[in-house]
Amino acid sequence: MSSQIFSETSGAISALIGYIENGDLALPELQRPFVWGSNRVRDLFDSMYRGYPIGYFLIWKNSTGEKMTHIGVDEKIHKIPSMLLIDGQQRLTALFSIIKRTKIRDKNYNLKRIKIAFNPVSEEFKVTDATTQKNKEFIPDISFVFQTDTYSFITEYIEQYKVYIKEVTEKLNVIIGKIKTSDDLLESEYKFCITRLNQIKNPDEKILQLITKLKERKSLFLSTELMNLFINYFSKPIEIEVKDISTRINKLFSLTNYPFQALEIKPDVNEETVAEVFTRINSKGITLNQADFILTLISVFWEDGRKKIDAFCKSAKTVPDSKTIDSPYNHIIQPDAKDIVRIIIGLGFKRARMKDAYAILKGRDPDTNKYSEVLREKQFNVFKETLCKVIDTTNWHAFLKIVQGIGYKSSGLIASGNSIINSYIFFLIGKLDYDIDYKELERLIAKWFFMSSLTSRYSGSSESIMESDLNKIKDSKNDDEFKTALLNIIGSTLTNDFWNISLPNDLLVTSNSISPVASAFFASLIYNGINALFSDKKVSDLYDPSLKVKKSSLDKHHIFPKEYLKKKEFKLTLINQISNLTYIEYLDNIKISDSDPKIYYAQIKQKYYAGKETVLVDLLDKHGIPRNFYELDYRGFLIERRRNIAEIIKRHYEMIK
Repeated sequence: MSSQIFSETSGAISALIGYIENGDLALPELQRPFVWGSNRVRDLFDSMYRGYPIGYFLIWKNSTGEKMTHIGVDEKIHKIPSMLLIDGQQRLTALFSIIKRTKIRDKNYNLKRIKIAFNPVSEEFKVTDATTQKNKEFIPDISFVFQTDTYSFITEYIEQYKVYIKEVTEKLNVIIGKIKTSDDLLESEYKFCITRLNQIKNPDEKILQLITKLKERKSLFLSTELMNLFINYFSKPIEIEVKDISTRINKLFSLTNYPFQALEIKPDVNEETVAEVFTRINSKGITLNQADFILTLISVFWEDGRKKIDAFCKSAKTVPDSKTIDSPYNHIIQPDAKDIVRIIIGLGFKRARMKDAYAILKGRDPDTNKYSEVLREKQFNVFKETLCKVIDTTNWHAFLKIVQGIGYKSSGLIASGNSIINSYIFFLIGKLDYDIDYKELERLIAKWFFMSSLTSRYSGSSESIMESDLNKIKDSKNDDEFKTALLNIIGSTLTNDFWNISLPNDLLVTSNSISPVASAFFASLIYNGINALFSDKKVSDLYDPSLKVKKSSLDKHHIFPKEYLKKKEFKLTLINQISNLTYIEYLDNIKISDSDPKIYYAQIKQKYYAGKETVLVDLLDKHGIPRNFYELDYRGFLIERRRNIAEIIKRHYEMIK
């Protein structure tokens, strides 16, 4: 019988909250930041209120003596936690934030408070909004329930509720008077009545009919039956069920004693095994990897460095204000902490496998496989020096300018973030390790990014492929050898067979319009300043964040219209081929949504290009559309346009000089 690496434990949620508050339970930074929306938090409390199970927590005993990241932002009594939360971060962070009324950091590293409302009359939870603030039946923020003694809270709530009921009754009397005298209701009165009727549990058919009439704003057209139903329902005195309200608020407060179950992993289990356990039991398939553990090491041994990484990632996602001089913000990629770690490992250690990088930072000698404190300190010094180069905004923007310069103007054209991250690694190596002339480096990295993006080089076994690429340049003695190594990889990838066979016959046979091939084609249109089809507007305008272009009038559309092809019983996978898409300006008085291409093209040519046929033909050529496309059968059109698109992409690559 195999020995277990965990034991089961249970208790009350209040115990976990207490552990978090005093610092005994913390996050080892193995997971995402708090990413739950407020609706998920509302559903969690609703489930607990109704007595539903909320799943297991996974806890890892901390025997390392290492400092970890605590939940919340308050100072803790215990600086070194004895337990680390591996699975259940979102649930427990939500509970802690609400029960202790504390702010948490969201995925953008901003502090925020979660607010959930509760209606003790209808026993309904809602995300706090303007409606719950106005409706005095609601406790607008349940955090306050857990901050005071329940007797005082219930007493105050009931007093306010009585005043509210008096106001509601007066308002209903006015509304009933209008119904009786056939006066129309105000918009606010309609909404008020609908809201109260919607609170009826299991309403009968007549109530539903009444709600429908009120939603249609037809109080003047109620039948006698529905009018009497309205008057009878809203004339009833609203009973204040003090006992029930007290019971329900006490029930909400008692959620701090809600039972939890946890699996507690033994302290001598290593990080790799913990990651495997997490992956196997997590129903959402979220996997932990070595990058997660590297981030833990950074937090433990170099807290300031982790803060720098987080600050860079936050700034890259946040539009800078007018006072900010230096910011990594851009419209191509918003990296996370793991991306920065990968860049550091690639530049500083010429490694791509996070497993090896983790061992290096732990101080393992790659030759003896033994760990050394001296080596760990040495490796961390390399890591520290490299981080400064990676997050240097001069380096960062110089690289992004290269990517933008070949037509990839926005994140909408970046099919793989790995291509960006790995290309930045090679840019930094070329600039910092080999001091390559900037113009030469610009051309080299432009070609490298274009190749890796177009071929989805890093979409599969990305670590293994990047490790191989790094090995090929690792021993380069000078800039010429480095350039030659990269150009050899590019040349062996973008062969004649690739351009003439793979690209037109394989890669372009797809209906995924956000594929790397589609991105390369649209980038070529942007790079060459091509207008949208039948338009004087540039394709690049769609990707320029400073310009506001009406998407409905200028966007990707079908050359052979979708409805036209549907009528001919073509399948959607064939209708939505990349080869059937381009940027078209839809003209107000030319309806081509389901027209035969021969018909709509003749109309456009006659109305907008009379005497300017050469301009129209030139536009077709630049979009890779056969000049006689309207005479071709659809399948033949696709084959010919695939060849044309492949040629456009190839010419675009060859222009990178």
